[in-house]
Amino acid sequence: MPNENTVAGIDEQEIDLRVYIQLLKKHRALIVLITLLAVLVSAILSFFVLKPVYEAKTVLLVTQAADKLQTTTRSNDPDDLLNTVSRIPVLTMNTYVGQVKSDELMKRVIEQMGLEPYGFTPRGLAGQVKVSAAKDSYLLEVSVSNHDPQLAVNIANTLSKEFIGSITERNQEVMDRSVVFLQEQMAEVRKDLDAATTQSERDRLQGMLTLLSEGITKTQITRSFDLGSTSVVVVSPAMAAIQVKPNKQMNIAVAFLLGLMASVALAFALEFLDNTIKNPEDVARHLDLPVMGMIPSADSRARTYYGSD
Repeated sequence: MPNENTVAGIDEQEIDLRVYIQLLKKHRALIVLITLLAVLVSAILSFFVLKPVYEAKTVLLVTQAADKLQTTTRSNDPDDLLNTVSRIPVLTMNTYVGQVKSDELMKRVIEQMGLEPYGFTPRGLAGQVKVSAAKDSYLLEVSVSNHDPQLAVNIANTLSKEFIGSITERNQEVMDRSVVFLQEQMAEVRKDLDAATTQSERDRLQGMLTLLSEGITKTQITRSFDLGSTSVVVVSPAMAAIQVKPNKQMNIAVAFLLGLMASVALAFALEFLDNTIKNPEDVARHLDLPVMGMIPSADSRARTYYGSD
């Protein structure tokens, strides 16, 4: 019994497969027409309608990110205080990625290039910029997409320049605040020195004044060397833009697959919605009745009786 059921199931599958094949053959003209139409429309859009999009790429190296973030503990040692105050903050790579796409930096690029009369906005320009941090490295890959290849190159290079400038300004602000803080500390130490009663206390406070003075000098020297400009450097400037959109071959291939699937689905839908009877197979399928015989049409009987010319 299991063998008979298996054979019957295989026969039914073969019958269903033949029905599907016959259905596809019946509607092959519709399938071919819709598929070719989809490919034609995709080709026309890709070659003649869609504007090409070009991408320019520049690579930046964040040198300060190589210094690992260190957890500092509170200490009364003046040397530790000076090192903490004068140290330029080390940011993570994700922080640099966010800064590159910030509205403030986009405004600087627009003002520098004079793009505002052409309808550029910080949010719109940020939509054309992609920034990614290369894995296991301190490289920032900045890509700019635009319909004008030369404009894409100019924006990429200007963006990297303005980003380095913003990092420089931020580091200088940190140094300025450090100098102000150290000067305030010196003023407090001088007050304590004037109020000191023992020689040991005066010697200790005088040593702190010397260290604070050295710290101010060190911070000012660091600022004068403009170390912020060396924290981020351009490794590979944007030289030329390449076309990235539209991908004509991909668009045509996708249109072919979509057109083929849509036409096959439409063929099945038309077949299952059609409940008219056109041949003996339709009688057996729709009415579940055996076909006993066929009555020829009157025209065919007349041609048979009188003969054909």
